[in-house]
Amino acid sequence: MPHVTVVGGGVAGLCAAYYLCRAGAAVTVLETRRVGSGASSGNAGWVTPAQAGPLPEPGLLGYGMRSLLDPGSALYFDPRELVRMVPWLLRFARRCNASDNERGRLALAQLGQRAFTLLDEMVADGVDVEPHRTPLLVAGGSAADAESFRAQLEPLAGLGFRIPESVLGAAAVRALEPALTDAVNAGFVIEQHRYVDPPALMSALHARVLALGAEVLEGVEVREIDTDGARVIALRTSAGVRRCDTIVLAAGAWLAALGRTFGVRLPVAAGKGYSFEVRPAQMPRHALLLLDPHVGCSPIGGRLRVAGTMEFSGVNGRLNRRRIRSIVDGAERMIGAWRSLDEDSVWSGLRPIAPDGLPIVDRHPRLGNVFIAGAYSMLGMTLAAPAGESLASFVLSGRRPPELEPLRCTRFGVLASVRAVR
Repeated sequence: MPHVTVVGGGVAGLCAAYYLCRAGAAVTVLETRRVGSGASSGNAGWVTPAQAGPLPEPGLLGYGMRSLLDPGSALYFDPRELVRMVPWLLRFARRCNASDNERGRLALAQLGQRAFTLLDEMVADGVDVEPHRTPLLVAGGSAADAESFRAQLEPLAGLGFRIPESVLGAAAVRALEPALTDAVNAGFVIEQHRYVDPPALMSALHARVLALGAEVLEGVEVREIDTDGARVIALRTSAGVRRCDTIVLAAGAWLAALGRTFGVRLPVAAGKGYSFEVRPAQMPRHALLLLDPHVGCSPIGGRLRVAGTMEFSGVNGRLNRRRIRSIVDGAERMIGAWRSLDEDSVWSGLRPIAPDGLPIVDRHPRLGNVFIAGAYSMLGMTLAAPAGESLASFVLSGRRPPELEPLRCTRFGVLASVRAVR
């Protein structure tokens, strides 16, 4: 078995490391910051393959352009980033149509089909996290909005997912979920839904990977590489030179920058999301997807984690209070005001997003011992385990699993060169 170096200690990297260890590989994880310190730690924790869909969808481009005038909108592009993002935005625009959205949704559902099974197997294997088997209630301000969202899910029925045949009216939805206000007029329930506490999952995965014999090094940055023909033979890091057999790039929102170090241009943008925790007057019985404000809510540990927005403002850790305010306003309109907002829980993190909204899980186009695992967008908790399992099989057997076929990096016309690397 080879020694595999995984660059990145978020949910993508730790899941890849976990399945490589389980398959018998020796594994080292290199994390520039702290394990789980990126987007993996502050999201709503949803494991929801029946609801997973790519970001680009019909009408979204126009919404995004209008958002340039409204920094409080759910989707926001910082005007200062637009020039730099033009190539990505052009690719994104071409995917904002019904046929690409349906193909992408099916590809994500096929990859995510084993998400629940793998989560249960992880728990049985000693990953000490509690999966909450709470259904997801999709709540809309209008029947038209709820029905439009429900209709997008219908193709997944062919893969065995249980998709509701119709939406519920206002009275039925609010009887099902008394925490909702009269701003909710329609909705439906997705039973095939679970959620976890993200920091608890990251801590448990970290502990289990260590127990399986992996080496996990924090505060180590990969800066350059040494190559011999079409292989990487060493990583030059902030902690010295490390010889390597096989490498997995799983650096989240930093995947594009890391890819350049390895001589490949990956069109991965950083979409910033925000979350916070509150103690509502009435705790919802369900996890909630609030359609109008594009907000997700999960009851975790006696508090409600509220997460939302997609802000393209570059790779930075700035926290925009206006973005938090927009989530608060949208959520309070549909679930009522809360007694308190835990200021210490306010968080922002960078989601890695490809222009078609699908992950990139592939072998490097020219460096045969380098693999890529990333661009999970808002779906890391759903996709990281099945993608990690499939990637481990690909790395160790050399045979690409069929579910990874739509996730090739070459779908973007990526041209790789090793001339720029050491």
